[in-house]
Amino acid sequence: MASNSECKCVEFAIVDKEDIFFQVEHEDFELDDFKKETKKCFQKMIKIKNNRFLVVDEEGLKFKERNKEQCKADDCRFNIQVYRTNDIDRPRGSAVILSVTSPCKQTYMVCCEKNGDQKGVSAKPLDQPLPDQIGRSKHEAVFYMELIPGTSQYRFNSSLWCSWYLSFEDGPEAALMKLVLREVHKDVDENCSMDLLTC
Repeated sequence: MASNSECKCVEFAIVDKEDIFFQVEHEDFELDDFKKETKKCFQKMIKIKNNRFLVVDEEGLKFKERNKEQCKADDCRFNIQVYRTNDIDRPRGSAVILSVTSPCKQTYMVCCEKNGDQKGVSAKPLDQPLPDQIGRSKHEAVFYMELIPGTSQYRFNSSLWCSWYLSFEDGPEAALMKLVLREVHKDVDENCSMDLLTC
């Protein structure tokens, strides 16, 4: 978090002749915090190539082929909650948390995790509402949702580890693909490109 106690969040207010006035807002909102945008939550299906949709079940997150009827299930309808941040060093895109409800009615958040030296992603059970405010600039469940230039697709950059993106790779079964976390050093990586479809 910002250590300079003189920093304040302001927004442009008015110009009066030669003077410019700013309004201090949300004095409890620290410079590097994430704050929930209460009116910016939307529900989308996350689709990759070969008509595969991201779903959650008791085993975790994976991509499965779905037809139109199967897409009506809650397990592939992700809530994308937008958070506001004033961190000037943040990556491009909107800060978001992804959550989804499984067939057994358990809600999960998509979270980064680390096992030894391996970075990955998991579905973490969510037993309380999403936090209204997160008091730091990096969080396991916060991703920056970036529109890929020249396309209608998005990618999700971890706020915890810069340049690590949600991605996909082949699973143990031919019909399944796993959701993974991948380090990306170039502007375009097809395995990180995802379509967001209206439910």
